[in-house]
Amino acid sequence: MKPKSTFPYGAVFKVQREHTREQIRHELDTIKRSGMNTVVIWPSVYWWEDRGLPHYPYDTGHFILRYAEEIGLKVIMELSGQITSLEYAPDFVMKEEYYAVKYDGTYMKDHMYFGYLNYNHPEVQKLIVRQFAEAARQYRNYASLYGYDIWNETMFESYDVYTLQRYRKWLQDKYGTIEALNGVWDRVYSSFEEIHFNRWMWASVMPVVDYYRFHKESVGMFLQEWAQAVRAVDSGHPIIADNIHSMVSDDFSFSRPQDDWNVAQHVDEFGISFYPKTTPNPMPPHKRWLVLNGAHSASRTGRFWISELQTHNKHMYDPASAVSARELKLWAWEAIAHGAKGLIYWKWDPFNKGLQTGGRGLVDYRGKPTPRLDEAIDISRVLRKHETEFASYEPPNPVAAILFDKDAHNFSKAYMAGYKPFAPDSIYLDSIAGLHRLLWELNIPVKIVTPDDVMQGNLSPGQVLFMTNQVSMSKELADAIRAFLSSGGTVIADGKLGKVDDSGILYTRQPGGPLHSSLGYDFVDMEPEGLQFEWAGEGRFKGYFERKRLDVTGSATVKGRFGDGSPAVLETKIGNGRFLYIATHLWYGYFKEQPSETFAFMKRLADELGLKRLSKGEGQSRVKLLQGVGGALLFAFHYGDTSDMTDVYLDIGEGTYRVENVYTGEVSIARTLHGVMELRVYVRANDVTILKLSKIDE
Repeated sequence: MKPKSTFPYGAVFKVQREHTREQIRHELDTIKRSGMNTVVIWPSVYWWEDRGLPHYPYDTGHFILRYAEEIGLKVIMELSGQITSLEYAPDFVMKEEYYAVKYDGTYMKDHMYFGYLNYNHPEVQKLIVRQFAEAARQYRNYASLYGYDIWNETMFESYDVYTLQRYRKWLQDKYGTIEALNGVWDRVYSSFEEIHFNRWMWASVMPVVDYYRFHKESVGMFLQEWAQAVRAVDSGHPIIADNIHSMVSDDFSFSRPQDDWNVAQHVDEFGISFYPKTTPNPMPPHKRWLVLNGAHSASRTGRFWISELQTHNKHMYDPASAVSARELKLWAWEAIAHGAKGLIYWKWDPFNKGLQTGGRGLVDYRGKPTPRLDEAIDISRVLRKHETEFASYEPPNPVAAILFDKDAHNFSKAYMAGYKPFAPDSIYLDSIAGLHRLLWELNIPVKIVTPDDVMQGNLSPGQVLFMTNQVSMSKELADAIRAFLSSGGTVIADGKLGKVDDSGILYTRQPGGPLHSSLGYDFVDMEPEGLQFEWAGEGRFKGYFERKRLDVTGSATVKGRFGDGSPAVLETKIGNGRFLYIATHLWYGYFKEQPSETFAFMKRLADELGLKRLSKGEGQSRVKLLQGVGGALLFAFHYGDTSDMTDVYLDIGEGTYRVENVYTGEVSIARTLHGVMELRVYVRANDVTILKLSKIDE
């Protein structure tokens, strides 16, 4: 997709039945005057309209699009939000059988807000595709139409007969014969029609792991059907869908069942809802960066949106989720610094009724501007002045990459299901979070990659791939890792490593399974004590959870040892690359406790691997870079309560650059030495400094 020269920036405007046309016009005018160029309209159909209106029940939508044309505002029509009775399933068509079905066989009629319809019910399917197609038919010819958001915050779960039929078909497509499924599941079915939803895992975890796989893929199935209905009528406007946060950062997404990569694959532009200050666990900065990193990494086209950015408290009884103007500013720029190519605030005005009454809003309940709106207006000024750069510049491809394997997540969840609370079933994501936090604290850029990225050869020989708790290992992934290593790549792994194949069968050669033959050591046992180890003469480091007892059988070199002398860190040369294995759960331990010695270990390891840090300071400043034709945008964030000076080191190429502070307009000149630019950047407390670097032709 060609880079776009405009940056969509706006807010969600929820149209209420109480709104007059004059009120709607006033709100759209105010949104436009606030420097915003985009509004998301929800709902897109208005069953409460006077049936005598010419376009009932779309007349209000026509009015909005016509007026948006007059004032130069782009409109995204949200076709599916969280109130289906105001969308494709109005109360006068609803039937009890349309509800999703719980695992106990009862209808999901007690759900407070969304995710309660059965999208596999054939009549519900027809309602949705008919409604979506008709909305596109009604709205497609307006110049003000940007596109359609066909699924806001994906969510589905139902244990009904229609979903079961689809699951059986999915299993048949995967296994081919019932005998093949029986072999993997350790069951004795005579046909696929005998399979029912079950959570029985004593003989094999695969009935649950396969359901997890299907559960995620079902969202893509729905999106494909719904997008096709819209595209059949209007192929000229982009289709958007969004998740909540990222599947790499939040374990609640496991049950939703969102899959960032799956959603992004089926739409033109992928978005997320971003709510950093939810109670009782507001996100610290490193968690926010992980969410945004995951979303950007998943985006198929490199274009991801913040489809909803939290603007204030959730509801009137939740003061702890109140948002300050400074927080809103940081969140918005963090998203843009991670490559977001559209930003929509949730929402323009507070809820005036319903579960979240008194919550959200850039304006207050009287329609008056708030300090948060003032900050949003200030951001819009910067975006408009430098729009080409913000719309087209992207994060450069970093040297460090973290492997996210949804199957390793599936397996770890299944294995831990019977052992909570003695061991956490979130251990896989927790390990990734600990690893990501360490790299974040060291100002080392990192990208999230998937097994598909590795198998498709998307990693370059100079990159470093981190794997953590990679409990499952397919032959295809092992072969791709070996090829990456042979070409000169580096792999760092810890915790579980290739214990089972993708059918859940324990490998007889461990660690690594099909990768084992290249590693040069055997797994003997695991132990919960004696976890401290020494490495490279750098002192003692703290292991966590368990340690692996390993016997060296081949060419592996022991680089570190536990207290009893057994191998703790091993290095194997494979082709032109190397594989480093840490025989304990180091990154999970950092997630749990942040021991200083683990930070020291990672710092020493990063130096050895040549992982360049954007800033070598170890304070509370973090740096992010976007690059494009002719220059870059540098973001220096500071999360401390006093101002800071941070030294930044950029591999930007030879040349002389004009450096402009995009907030103050201050300009200076900087030159590179051997392609590296050094800058000392001043940042105020809990704030961001943004510099625009433009290459000067000499």
